[in-house]
Amino acid sequence: MHDHNTLADNLPKTNDSDQSGSNSVVRVRVFRKSDSEGVRRLFKTCLLTGEGAPPRAHLAATIKSPSFLCALTIFIMSVMITAATVFNSEPASHILLSGRSSAAKIRLVMVISIALLALWYLCYSIYSAVGFYLQFVSTCLRTDLMDIQGHYNLHQVKSSSDKILEDSTDPELRPMGIKAFWVAETVSPVTKKTEIVGCISLGDPPPPPFTSEPGVRVAELCRMVISPHHRRQGIAGALMQACEAHAMANEHKLSAIVLRTTFYQPHARKLYAKLGYRIVLETNVRFGNADVPVFLYRKDLMGHKNKQHF
Repeated sequence: MHDHNTLADNLPKTNDSDQSGSNSVVRVRVFRKSDSEGVRRLFKTCLLTGEGAPPRAHLAATIKSPSFLCALTIFIMSVMITAATVFNSEPASHILLSGRSSAAKIRLVMVISIALLALWYLCYSIYSAVGFYLQFVSTCLRTDLMDIQGHYNLHQVKSSSDKILEDSTDPELRPMGIKAFWVAETVSPVTKKTEIVGCISLGDPPPPPFTSEPGVRVAELCRMVISPHHRRQGIAGALMQACEAHAMANEHKLSAIVLRTTFYQPHARKLYAKLGYRIVLETNVRFGNADVPVFLYRKDLMGHKNKQHF
């Protein structure tokens, strides 16, 4: 089995973005059990709240869309009309409860209804823009990221005498099949403790309609995130190099690696194209009233080029 713990680090020393002038070395290695909480925390930050998180980009595009701006205008105008009715004539409660001013009552009810409908649309649009990513992260945290060691079939490393190397606190692990999980770590210049700044995994091929090549050995690259404070330092490239090296190992010999990403992750898409991945499928995933453009990328390995695409 290829030793991915030592694949680690071709990365040079880089300036840490949190402390000018300090140098830190980033190392890529196979996941260990003690990394679990750090990986989950990093995953949530990168995909939900951190700089460049896709829901932030999707939300920014949503609030600039013509339909959102139109609904916002209608809501503001409706509130202004309602306020003018309340303060410049009879109180709204009197208009609605009295038998008089039936025309005024109808107008007020219509204006309030329009305002509520516009408000509902605005809230639903915001939910639709971020809900897809909230659901995706929640699903990941409840499935493979809940038990990374078990899901990716990582076992404790054995010595040359075929005995497990005992480490009661943090045993060294090794992938026992195609599936695997790696992390990038560095020492924080502030806390002087090791922290996880990136991760990546290789898993089962995605379900239809993303795959349609029975018998072809394909795996999916996923869970690739980099800390917002450690980007543009070559970490993503090193993680993907580890993933591809594992896929091309003699005992695996995969034909290709595929991965999925969204329109709202432009930096990731630029990196994938630079590393030789090409788009083979574009589709929209409907969530609420929003369509999330999803791209399937593929990279053929070991000179294998299948004429049939997904």
